[in-house]
This record gives sequence, structure tokens and C-alpha cells, in this order.
Amino acid sequence: MGASEGGAAVEAGGIALPWYREINADGWRALLLAGLGWLFEVYEIFILALTIPALIAVFSLTRAQAGLIGSASAIGLIVGGILFGLVVDWIGRVRTLILVIFIYSLFTGLTALAPDALWVGILRCLAGFGMGGAWTAGAALVAETWGARHRGKGGALMQMGLPLGSLLAIGVVLLVSHIGGDLAAGPWRWIYAIGTLPFFILLPVALKTPESPLWLGRARAGKARGNVADLFRGQNARGLSRAVGFIFFIQYVYWAVFTWTPTFLVTVKHFGFVHSLGFTLAQQIGSLVGFVGFAALVDRLGRRPTFTIYLAIGAVAVAAFVTANQPAPLLIASFFTGVGVTGLFAGMGPFAAELVPNTSARGFAMGLAYNGGRVGGLLAPYVVGALATNAAGFQAGMLTTIIAFVLAWCVILISPETKGTKLA
Repeated sequence: MGASEGGAAVEAGGIALPWYREINADGWRALLLAGLGWLFEVYEIFILALTIPALIAVFSLTRAQAGLIGSASAIGLIVGGILFGLVVDWIGRVRTLILVIFIYSLFTGLTALAPDALWVGILRCLAGFGMGGAWTAGAALVAETWGARHRGKGGALMQMGLPLGSLLAIGVVLLVSHIGGDLAAGPWRWIYAIGTLPFFILLPVALKTPESPLWLGRARAGKARGNVADLFRGQNARGLSRAVGFIFFIQYVYWAVFTWTPTFLVTVKHFGFVHSLGFTLAQQIGSLVGFVGFAALVDRLGRRPTFTIYLAIGAVAVAAFVTANQPAPLLIASFFTGVGVTGLFAGMGPFAAELVPNTSARGFAMGLAYNGGRVGGLLAPYVVGALATNAAGFQAGMLTTIIAFVLAWCVILISPETKGTKLA
């Protein structure tokens, strides 16, 4: 069996293989590193949502002030994702991943020592700087290592780190709550201290992962790397603007829903914090189902039809989640919120790469699209928190996501189908 371009393996004699056997060892190693880097990034993002009730109690914060901490984290994600997009084109995808994982592990661990809410916000912003770069480097590595036939699946499998990282965060919070008791009494700091571990776990993996063959080919040939001007001409410029717009609206939805779900369930639905984690867990299980379904559909149906299906599921599910009052319908809505909202992220990496197919600055393009779109995530926590002065206002804030779903669909309508696009 031999390896071919894009991480695909071909059986001697041309015998067809199951799709997963068409991916060679380098492709799977790239996916492992990128997926784990993203999984731990999500853990470090999601623990903020789970500890917001404790931070509000410990530091006597309003919901709007707590939302500002979430926005500070989003600022770090945006700036880091864009700047490390330049770095990833200069020094390579794998070396950038090592650097950014070190950054987010360090500053998440230091959050455990924060003396007040201001320092929590500062340290979450600095950790976000590394987190934003992790997605950029990992998504570029997978997009360039997996061939056109299976790139959608590779991107979806990488993005499964989103629900898995969230589930890890929930599990750690439940364990710490069980051992240490009320998070506001001090155990919330343990959760952040655990965030130092990803660097030590992932460094051995990174050292065994080969670099993107496309990046290596350009570097060895002495070709330009990171020519940003490529992105602002013709097809690339149109594709980049569509990618930023689409991701902006999806990021708004995600950060509005998932930042505030635990607090929404406690204050509007009147569940205890531990009970509310059951609904959050249902969201994450739904997210896993959503990613598996997206991976099965995206290379078969194409990007536009698959995104349209998931946008519809997400919009209906969020509306039901906000308005349901009984536990059973709320649990079902929570599950499908995970399917529809989080499942959309399964296609972000391949879609962003394919909308700008001919560029030496692909890392920067993907970082700009994904993290420029994260401006939506910057706005969402504060908008919802500012509206949440009472139960009706909280519901209205959460329902602003329906507008974002509709606008995201409008972007899909004006975007080309990118299934099977070759990257250069």
C-alpha cells in the first residue's frame, strides 16, 4: 500500500478501500494532534461558562460584568487566532501548535491564582491568545494533509474536540464539585489549575507529527509563504468575506447559547447548578451526534446543503430550549441544540480553506476567517448579559440567536459549493 498526495492511501491494483483506509498514517497523526489541541482548547474555553456562577458569587459581579470576562476571553481568541495565522505560514503548522498549546496551558493555570475579577479577565484574555492560534494551526494542518475527497470528514473529526472538550470540562467540574464542595468556596481554582496539563500531554504527540506536505513543499522550493496580498484579490477576496460573515453569525450563536446555558438554567428555569449540568451534558452528547452526522453528510451532499440542514435544526432547537418549561421537552431541546449549533462547526475548517483555494497565506486566511468571525463571540456574551436584567430579558437575549441563524443562511445562499475543491 502506498501513500498519495493529501494523506490518501491507495491499494495496489486499484482496489477500492473503505474511506478510513484511504487516509495514510501521516493524515491520522495530523488529525490526532490537531484534534487534541482543539479538544483541550475547548476545555479551557468551556470551564469559564461552568465557573461563571461561582465567579459571580465570589467577586460580587453583575451578569453584565461576568459577560465582560467572557468577552475578554473572546478578544484573546480573536487577536491570537489572526496573529498566529501569520506565524503558522512562516514557521509551519506543527511548531505553531506546540507554541500556542504552551501559551494557553500556562495562562489557564495562572488563572487559579487570580486575586480578583480583573485578573481573571486579563488571564483569560492571555490564555485566549494561545487558544485562538490552536484552531488556526490545527485546521490548516488537517485541511492540507487530508485530500479533497475526504477533507470534509477530516475537518468534522477534528472539530469533534468541541463536544469532547466540553464533556471533559463538565466531568472535571462535577468531580471537583464532588470532592471540594461549593465551587465558590475555592474549588473553582482547582479547575483552572488542571488546565496546565495539556502542554505536557501533547508535546510528545507533536514531536511525532509530520508537517503539512503543502507547507513543506513551498518551504523547500523557496516559494513565498504568507503572501497576505493573495487574499484580497478576485476569488480569494470574495471567499474570505463570505467565510468571515458566516463564521461571525455562527460564533454569535455558539457563544450566546453555551456561555449562558448554565446560568440561564439556574436563574430562569430554576434548576440547581448540579442539576443544570445534566442539560448541559445533553447538549454535548447532541454535539457528538451532530459531528458524526455532519461527517457522514458533508462529502456526500456537499457543504451548502449540509450547512442548511444544520442551521434549521439549530434555530428550532434554540427557540424550543428558551421557551420550554418542563424538564422533558427542555432536555430534548438541549440535545438538539447541541446537534444543530455545535454541529455547524464540523465544517468550518474545510469550508474556510476551500473558499480561498489558491494562496500561500492559507493559515492567515483561515485564522482571519475563523477568528475575525469570533467578533460575534465577543459581542454575544455581553449582549445577552446586558439584556438579562430579568427572566424575560434573559430569554430575549438568548433569542437574538434566531436572527443570527437567518443571516448565516443568507451567507450560504450567496456562497459557491466547495465540495471537491483542490488546494494549491
